Amino acid sequence: MATATSPNSLLLQNPNRSTTIHFRKNPNPARVNVFNLSPSRRNKSISITCSTAQVERPPSNAQSLDRVFNFAAGPATLPENVLMKAESELYNWRGSGMSVMEMSHRGKEFMSIIQKAESDLRALLNIPEEYAVLFLQGGATSQFAAIPLNLCKPDDPVDYVVTGSWGDKAFKEAQKFCKPSVIWSGKSEKYTKIPSFDGLEQNPDAKYLHICANETIHGVEFKDYPTPKNNDRLLIADMSSNFCSKPVDVSKFGLIYAGAQKNVGPSGSQL
Repeated sequence: MATATSPNSLLLQNPNRSTTIHFRKNPNPARVNVFNLSPSRRNKSISITCSTAQVERPPSNAQSLDRVFNFAAGPATLPENVLMKAESELYNWRGSGMSVMEMSHRGKEFMSIIQKAESDLRALLNIPEEYAVLFLQGGATSQFAAIPLNLCKPDDPVDYVVTGSWGDKAFKEAQKFCKPSVIWSGKSEKYTKIPSFDGLEQNPDAKYLHICANETIHGVEFKDYPTPKNNDRLLIADMSSNFCSKPVDVSKFGLIYAGAQKNVGPSGSQL
C-alpha cells in the first residue's frame, strides 16, 4: 500500500509488518542513508532520505567543439541540427507526453511518424505506387538470407553478379537456401571492374538476378544496371552504400534493399 504524504515524500507500509518507511527530499545531496530492515526493527519507524543531483547540460543549440568527422565506410557523421532535433523530441515527442521509444507502434503518434517517413522516401526516389516500402531491422546482411528464403524454393536457380566482397557474401549465404550461380565474378582481377552486360550468360529460369550496386570495400559501382533476362524480369540490388545518393529509376528493379547507416539512418535498420 502506498500513500502520498507530500510532494516530496511517499509513505509505504508493509501489511505483514508494522514497519513504516518515509521517503523525503534530502537537503544534503551528499548524504546517503542505508537501513537494515530486519525483523528486530519491527514496530519502529525509520526515515530514508534520498535525492537526485542536478546535471549541468550545454544549451541544445550550442555547437560542440569536440565533434569529429567520421570518414569510415560504416555509419557516417550526421548533421548537428538533425541530432539536436532528435534530442529535443526524444523526451516528449511533439507534446505527446511520450518518447518515440515509449509509444505504441500501433498508436496514432507513431503511425504518423512512419507514414511521413514513407511519404518522404517515395517523393525523394519517385517510387511507383505498385512498390511497397518496408522499414526493417537487422541490417542489409540479413537480406542475404531473407531474399532467397522468401522468393525461392530449395532447388530454384538464381543468378549472381559478384563485383566485390558484399556480392560474394550474398552469394555464399544464398547457397544455404537455393541453387545460386555466379554468372560473372571480378575476383580474378581483384574486383576492379564491372562486367559487360551483353556478355552475361543469364539463366532464363533463374528466380532473380542479384547485384551489389556499390562495393564499398573495393570501390566498384554500377553506373548503369543490367537488364534481367529471367522469366519474371526480376533484378535485385543491394544499394546499402549509395542509397539515396543519386536519382535511381526504381522501376528497373524488382527489389532494392539497403542498410540505412550509410546515408539515411542509424545502424541496424534497413529499407
